Amino acid sequence: MNIMVTGATGFVGRRLVERLLETRPRDRISVFLLPGEELPAAFAGRVDERRGDLRDATAVRNAVRGAELVFHVAGFISYWVLDAGIMEAVNVGGAKAIVDACLEFKVGRLVHVSSVGAIGFHADGRLADEETAFNWPESLGYMTTKRDGQRAVMDAVRDRSLDAVIVNPASVMGPGDPGPNTAHNRLYADMYRKPFFVGTFGGGLAVVDVRDLVETILAAAEKGRAGEAYLSVGANVPYTRVLELMAKGACKRFLPVVAPSFALVAAGWVAELVSRLTRRRPLITVGYGQLSGWTAYYSSEKSRRELGISYRPLEETIADGCEYYERTFLRGKD
Repeated sequence: MNIMVTGATGFVGRRLVERLLETRPRDRISVFLLPGEELPAAFAGRVDERRGDLRDATAVRNAVRGAELVFHVAGFISYWVLDAGIMEAVNVGGAKAIVDACLEFKVGRLVHVSSVGAIGFHADGRLADEETAFNWPESLGYMTTKRDGQRAVMDAVRDRSLDAVIVNPASVMGPGDPGPNTAHNRLYADMYRKPFFVGTFGGGLAVVDVRDLVETILAAAEKGRAGEAYLSVGANVPYTRVLELMAKGACKRFLPVVAPSFALVAAGWVAELVSRLTRRRPLITVGYGQLSGWTAYYSSEKSRRELGISYRPLEETIADGCEYYERTFLRGKD
């Protein structure tokens, strides 16, 4: 089988390609990379490289041509207002380009990796499911563009007979994030650098281990029902619990002082105002401030029942993430 993967050098995409190479050694794996993007050394000679940009429909067509199964993992994550245009182009326009190419070349199945942000939540902390109506503020461009990209896939299933399945991951954690400057690794860096860690958001979030997410994506390709969405969620916890476990893994003290949401929103507003002048990415944004005040929990019942997924404990996810960060970014640098 010919398989094509977008976003193959990111946290999730890289792990997905590794699993495909392990479990489907006879299949032909292609990866869609940005021009100039470095191919991971472990993939050299084992995958076909196709280069281009999701914002270029011709490049997308060339990447999809000949594929029988497409995993669309690429996306752009940001809560900075100045990234609104690129999020619209990548998360919505890119999804539409993938859909059009899959239909043109009669791809057997598309697995579109979206986000829990494309689905609504319950403010009182009840578990939302795949049918919960979208209710995030329209000002949160990441959520709205993931919603609209997912909607483009669903519309094509309904109106154009596309065979596609959606996976909606929670916040992804665990070992293997390759980029030292990702939000995920910046948090680890901050935790390890300081003698103790102070401060946390209020509210709570859903988390999934990257390894469990990849198994969900693979199971969706094999067992998922066309036109269905599957939440991939391992734990629903307060932000405080995530930082407690990270501090434990880093052998640091954690002081769980909760920053008020209104103060973070105000700080984000000021920081974004300055960023409009400097064009430099701020450390905090209005969007981050808003998220800090909400509890957005999601159910994994459907992916467990229909796809047979089991999810590992959050304690294991974060302990393994700490060990990976130490081994990859700290050892040998003292």
